[in-house]
Parts: sequence; C-alpha cells; structure tokens
Amino acid sequence: MRAAVLTGIRQVELQERPEPVAGPGWVVVRVESASLCGTDAHQYDGRIDTPFPRVPGHDFAGRVEAVGEGVDPSLVGTPVAVKPSLPCTECAECRAGKLLDCKRKKLIGLWSDGCLTEKVAVPQVNLVPRPDGVEAWQASLLEPLAVGLNTVDRLGIKLGESVVVLGQGPIGLSLTRLCALSGAGQLIVTDAREAPFSVSRSFGATETTNVLERDVKEAVLELTDGNGADIVIETSGSPASVASAIDLVRKEGKLVHIGWANDLPPIPVIPVMAKTLTVYGIGGNGGRGQYERALELVRTGRIELEPMVTHRFSLDEIAEAFAVADSKSGGAIKVVVAP
Repeated sequence: MRAAVLTGIRQVELQERPEPVAGPGWVVVRVESASLCGTDAHQYDGRIDTPFPRVPGHDFAGRVEAVGEGVDPSLVGTPVAVKPSLPCTECAECRAGKLLDCKRKKLIGLWSDGCLTEKVAVPQVNLVPRPDGVEAWQASLLEPLAVGLNTVDRLGIKLGESVVVLGQGPIGLSLTRLCALSGAGQLIVTDAREAPFSVSRSFGATETTNVLERDVKEAVLELTDGNGADIVIETSGSPASVASAIDLVRKEGKLVHIGWANDLPPIPVIPVMAKTLTVYGIGGNGGRGQYERALELVRTGRIELEPMVTHRFSLDEIAEAFAVADSKSGGAIKVVVAP
C-alpha cells in the first residue's frame, strides 16, 4: 500500500509499505480522510524531534476493514473517527485491560507510524463510531476540537470573562468557537496573518490583533482597562508568543499553554508567583469523552468546520500538502488529505 514517509527535515515522499495486520483487540482502518496539524508541520520542519523514516499523521477517519481476535466481526464496514493516542500495552492499566486509562499513551504518527497512508492498525478502544450526517473529512478534524474541549473543561469559563487566544490555527480557532459557546465576554484573538481572522470573527471573536502590526500587550491592556485578561490561552507554539503570554493575563488570572515545539522558553516562575496565577498545561485531548463530545458538536451543527478547511490534496500530492501546511501559503489553515 502507499504511505507518505518523512525521510528527513522537509523531505517527504510516497513509498510502498506492507499492509497492516490487526492483532488481538485491534482493527485495520481504511483511511478516508486525514488532516495535517501543527505537530505534523513541526515534524516536517524539525521543530519537533521524530525518527526518520516515519509515516506521520494522527488526525483521521475512515472505515473498519478488518478486525483481530476478540473484536466483533460486525464492526467491518463501520464508519469511524479514531482517537490518536495509542496505549503503551505494558503498564498496570493496560495489563488490566483498561487501555483508555493508560498514562503512557503516545501519539500515533510521532512515536509510531501514523495515518497518512491507505490503511492503519489501531486498538478497537480508539474507535469512535461516526454517525449519519458527519462526513469523513469532518471527523478527521476532531483532534483540535477535542483539545479545545479539554482546555475549556479545565478552565471552567464563567459567563462574561475576558479571554485572549494567541494563535488562530486549527486549535486556536476551535478554542475561539468553544470559548464563545462557553459564554466568554470580550474574546481577543491574535495571529501573525490576516487570513484566519474572518473565520475568527464568524466563530465569535470580538477583537482581532495582527502581531506583526500591533504590540499585543498594548492592545490587550487597552481593551481590558489596563488589567489584563481573565484567561490567556497560548496555542501557537511560537517562542515570542509563549514569552509574552504572562504579560497579558491579569493578577489571579489563568494562563494556558498548548502550543508545543522544542525551542519554547521556560515559564518564568517569579512573575507567576507575583501575579498569583493558575497555569494549565494542556498536552492533548484529555481522553475522557472529549472526542465523543466534539463529534456531537459537529453532528448538531454547533460547530461548523468547513471555514477552517482551506486546502485539499490527494495522497499523490503529499509533498505539496506538507509544503503548504508548513509555509501556510495561500492563507492555509487546515490542510486535508484524501488517500
């Protein structure tokens, strides 16, 4: 079968790989749609370490094609979304059969070969049945939405609180919409591009700030009467954005870090103490129903994903797909690949 393979930094090619086999408790999913995210782009550009060669990708949906021992054969043909974190199979929780409770779960496509291929094997427990009305491309965009849900679950946003979302990539845009749905009052978003802001505004942002045109600290303090925002959420993974985030949050406010890369600065402890901040680190989708709830938000139309999809490619065009996702050329937000 064909698979996209990262062979080095900014090097990706199609290769022939053996078809996967479903082991006990696992299934083989034929991939119908996959999407590229910041993690994939950072693997590609070298800002996240990954062994080469590696089949990247973790956001995908498809249909069950084969099942392993212990899995109901009637699942064959079922349309599914797939949770991207694989259980380690070795810890006490995994040995007890509680794979969802594994604390050492690792992201497919980063620590193991991923979904940018025609077929992929995953544990049955990673499957989320895809209901009527949700297409494969929509289900392949659930991960940023689930990460956003994990964030708002932890924050417990109060009606009318001011929120700043730094970065308007897929996770940032998802959080913009979720914070609006959660009752945020003033909702300020930033990015280094104008392209995402039309989506930001349609998702509920009240203010948009281009970081290349205006100082973010100045803008946020002006909009919050010099106090800073109740909540600041950093999603971009930009070193400059991470370094500035603490200046934007009010005393006794909440600071969230989601954006991830190897070159991020450390969190300054003394300013955190001086402002009596609560700091949250969000390392994924939470794994406690966020995927299922994200799917329901899409099914019911509470969240419309179409505005985020700016580019679509076939697996044959994977080199171009990665180049666009990395450079964000042509106003790219979310790049979708159809094997």
